[in-house]
Formats: sequence, structure tokens, C-alpha cells
Amino acid sequence: MKKLFTLAYPALSVADSEFIEVFRRQHDGQHPLVKAHFTLAFGCAGIDELAYQQHLEEVARAHAPIGFTCRYAMLGADAAHAYAYLVPDEGHSGLSRLHDALYRQVLAPTLRLDLPYVPHITIGSSTNRALMKSLCDELNQGGLDIRGTVDRLTMAALENGVLTDLTSARLAG
Repeated sequence: MKKLFTLAYPALSVADSEFIEVFRRQHDGQHPLVKAHFTLAFGCAGIDELAYQQHLEEVARAHAPIGFTCRYAMLGADAAHAYAYLVPDEGHSGLSRLHDALYRQVLAPTLRLDLPYVPHITIGSSTNRALMKSLCDELNQGGLDIRGTVDRLTMAALENGVLTDLTSARLAG
């Protein structure tokens, strides 16, 4: 079943991009599937692709690019895995408002109200929760300062285990 997502691939310095990619190669099994990103709208099925694309473009026109700085690695978890997230200090509210705007109109019925949205870039995942906690602690003790910009939204489709970028729209508000 095809699921549609909205992703934001951050523009980063070469050094920050290399740091994230090396860390993800070592600690994130999803690394080969997708580049480092913020997920702004999570996978949903049964939404008309053209309506989704038009909505994404409207949201992009109404929002300006968002600068962010990540200084904190946060432990995340679901029923099966633990995650290491880079969470922005600056840019947090802007990314959250962008998420909220995406979940209006065509995506409104797919919003999960049982989970809070925390903007993040996933850099690690494992069934070993203690390992992910340890990695977050090490990153935080070392002092993170990853700066970047989100300047476009990308509509992507996940089908048969393959993620494909379909279209993107520049933030222009």
C-alpha cells in the first residue's frame, strides 16, 4: 500500500551534513532508505495525490524558510524501537507550525491526536534502548550545534519498502 509523506530535507553545512550521515550509517538502519530529514506529515494512505500536492504547494507558499539549530539529542521510542533524535532549539516552533498547517484540509483526517509532534531528525534507531540512550547522552555531553535551514517541502511516497520523492515546493511566505 502506497503511503504519502511530507519531508523537509535540511540545508546544512558540509561538516554538519557529513557528521549526520556518518552517524546515521553507523546507527540508523533506515539510512539507505532516505536522507536526513524532518518528517512534517507522516505516512497516510487513501489521499488523492493531486489534492495532497496542491495542499503542499499552498502551505509552502504561505510559509517562509525556517532556520534551525539543534543542540539536543533526544531519546524517542515506540513499541519496538528506540531512536536518537536531533531536536531543534531555534526553529522548533516554526517547524511545528508548518506541521500544523499541513494537517489542515486534505490531511486533517489523518492527524494523530494521541501523539505530540516533536520536530526532529532521526539519526539512530535500534531495538537496544540502552544503546540509543547512551548515544544521546554522549552527543549531549559533547556539545551539539547543528545549524541549517528548511526551505522546501517534499512530497514522497513509500511503496513496497521504497521511498520516492515525487515533487517539492519552495517555502516562499
